[in-house]
Amino acid sequence: MRNALILALAIPTLAMAAAEKQQGLSVTYSAGGKSDTTTSRLAALYVSKSSPSTPFLPKGPFKAKMTGDITVPLRGEYTFAVEVRGQVKVSINGQEILDAAGAAAAQYADKTVQLTKGANPVVVEFFNDNEEDALLRLDWWSKEFPREPVPPTVWTHTPDVEGAKVREGRMLFATRHCASCHDGGAAIVKDGTGMPEMLATAPDLIDAGARFKQPWLAAWIENPRAIRPDATMPHLPLTKAQAADIAAYLATTGKPVKAEVKPADETVLGKGAGHFGNLGCVACHTAPDVTEADRENNRILLAHVGAKFQSGTLAEFLKMPGMHNPWTRMPNFRLTDDEAAELSAYILANAKAEFPDVKGDAESGRKLFAANCAACHQTTEPAPAPKASALAAVIAAGQKGCLSEKPDKAPDFGFTVAQREAVVAFLKTDLLSLKQDAFADFAERQIHHMNCTACHPRDGRQSTFQIVEGELAALTANAPHPEGQTEGNTVPATAVPHLTWLGEKLQPGWSGSFIAGAAPYKPRPWLASRMPGFGAPGVGIANGLAFQHGLPLTDAPQAAADKVVTEAGHKLLGADGGFNCVQCHAVKDVAATAVFEAPGINLAYSTERLRAGYFRRWMLAPLRIDPDTKMPKFSDDAVATQITDVLEGKADKQFDAIWQYLRTVK
Repeated sequence: MRNALILALAIPTLAMAAAEKQQGLSVTYSAGGKSDTTTSRLAALYVSKSSPSTPFLPKGPFKAKMTGDITVPLRGEYTFAVEVRGQVKVSINGQEILDAAGAAAAQYADKTVQLTKGANPVVVEFFNDNEEDALLRLDWWSKEFPREPVPPTVWTHTPDVEGAKVREGRMLFATRHCASCHDGGAAIVKDGTGMPEMLATAPDLIDAGARFKQPWLAAWIENPRAIRPDATMPHLPLTKAQAADIAAYLATTGKPVKAEVKPADETVLGKGAGHFGNLGCVACHTAPDVTEADRENNRILLAHVGAKFQSGTLAEFLKMPGMHNPWTRMPNFRLTDDEAAELSAYILANAKAEFPDVKGDAESGRKLFAANCAACHQTTEPAPAPKASALAAVIAAGQKGCLSEKPDKAPDFGFTVAQREAVVAFLKTDLLSLKQDAFADFAERQIHHMNCTACHPRDGRQSTFQIVEGELAALTANAPHPEGQTEGNTVPATAVPHLTWLGEKLQPGWSGSFIAGAAPYKPRPWLASRMPGFGAPGVGIANGLAFQHGLPLTDAPQAAADKVVTEAGHKLLGADGGFNCVQCHAVKDVAATAVFEAPGINLAYSTERLRAGYFRRWMLAPLRIDPDTKMPKFSDDAVATQITDVLEGKADKQFDAIWQYLRTVK
């Protein structure tokens, strides 16, 4: 059995990896006589000298060749700049424009070139000797906008089908827990250096009988994908009677609490529906009364949930979804007891699917469980040694057993042709990638796997939350307004931050705790939505996003600013001779003075959350970063502002002064 809460792999499938252009750049890494081709969102990288450049290559010196097209709407002049720790050459339209090298401290070089309307081929060739961490960032600017990383939305490339195939196979191998049956000891590294997903286990079934109803267990064991088409638990070679026997055994592992559950009133149901909409449940799940799969938006059906959970246990699961599965894709929203009860009541009142009652032989089920399920799922009984063939035999067999088109006596994972080919392609590698990983790869896998773009827009694409926003009005009609909102002053629940620049924006130390669910405060308390905690992967995602943007995990230490600069920054925040930032933003305990539509984040949080470089870029051109922001632009030319009597009217000095003042605010 497998983790029923993990969706089929959400990274681009091989069917998608066709010859047509896709967003991003193609990057071929080379090291130790081997090569690996993948996709990058940006012309940027950061590789620690203690890590491999990709999971498929050995550690040490490496080369990276990035290829892609920059597409611009009109012919014009653009200046390109490179920051590098290593050696780099950049060519555009066949002409070399930059040749730079940097050692311990990153070096810079820039060149102004003319781009033609449409696609402009770019080649970036990079080498690092592994004496220092590798760093590369390609920026640009023009008369129309200040310096910025070349954004993901202008890059296109022809994807590498084989590279995508091997990566998909590796992720399938991990998320289907193949090593639990096949040569697990040799494939799993438990010291934290291997592929993190290999440490994930299927949900434990300790006290399963106290949590799940026996009819649902029997139906699920018999054929998971008949209940949930995206289930990753395989269809086992069991009869209906055998499935009933296993369900009968699991029913003995814990006794349900006999609690009287009163029908929820309309107020409770209204609040529960509001939570379902506002918290973003609707971005990953269809409403519980929906019985047809939403394949277009890849949302998960909930119609069976009422028949799945024993009385009272759904609310407990919603409060602590990772209790029995630390790597669950279901995040922790840190619900209060009331919120969990209200959300549970709404779901249970509308999830109407039922399953026929079944009888089974618990002792027979115990033996069947040991033979078919215990390799992946833990109960109170010790797991038997794996009996399936070793990994070497699986590799030699090719597309047989679990990998055959129609498995007979083997578990059937419902693999598509492309997925079977992907697993086989991965098994043909040396499997080194299971024993090591790279943060940038991990972050990208987990952003797709954890479905982050269900709620967050990224790289110019809408989130699922935004796409289904029309469903929210009916759900949230009776929900209370969140903090700071009134009937005439509301902020859409879907107004969540974009992910595009997250790796450049946030300090990894802070964002790692925030993604994991350990941050001590909510930066935007007025939003009806709420960032949940994703537990184990949080820190790795934050670190990997920083590396994707060509940034180290910590900024260089900043010298203390002098009193004149910090006083200027304090003045510039205010209304008297400043930018009046305090109109929308609170500063520590001082509330914003006149919020128009929505408040801004308390500026006292700025320097612990944000990177200094991002703050300055944001202040120069906020709409270049977030097209939906309400933040005004204070410098039309990225050189001067309208406040001429402070720091010579120079934008960079003024914005730096604000940052330096905020460093003094705790």
